[in-house]
Amino acid sequence: MLKTTFLGAVCRAAVALGVLSTAAVVPVVAQAAVQDATAALTASLQAAIVQAQAEAAASGASDPAAVIQAAIQAVVASSGQSPAVVAQALAAARANLTANGQLSPAAAAAVGNVQSVVSASNPGGAPASGGQTGGAPLGAPASSGGGGGGGSDYRPAT
Repeated sequence: MLKTTFLGAVCRAAVALGVLSTAAVVPVVAQAAVQDATAALTASLQAAIVQAQAEAAASGASDPAAVIQAAIQAVVASSGQSPAVVAQALAAARANLTANGQLSPAAAAAVGNVQSVVSASNPGGAPASGGQTGGAPLGAPASSGGGGGGGSDYRPAT
């Protein structure tokens, strides 16, 4: 009897560990797919921005930011990615081009304009800091009874 109980416990543990390890793989795969999509879109955006800057300079465009913005929007529209992925890719492209010294002021303005549009189209999204949104602000702590400060300003109707 003891041997059967022990064997049953071992089998249940093996099944539980197998199920848990399988369940842990699914979010990792999904996260990797999002990272790949973000990296691919980042590369496409960087190439489009650099090319649009060169075309705007070569043509002597009166509003180079508009030319660059149109190129960025074309890449975003053709990507079919979610606003969250687009926002991450825009931020990464901006950071990479700034670090390489390849982002002109007109391109920076164009990226900022597109980022504003993407942010507006993604209501309720998490802030860039990863914190939570919404909720009431925290008030003063409640009075602990001993006749001293804090507590609510609520007064019941009399």
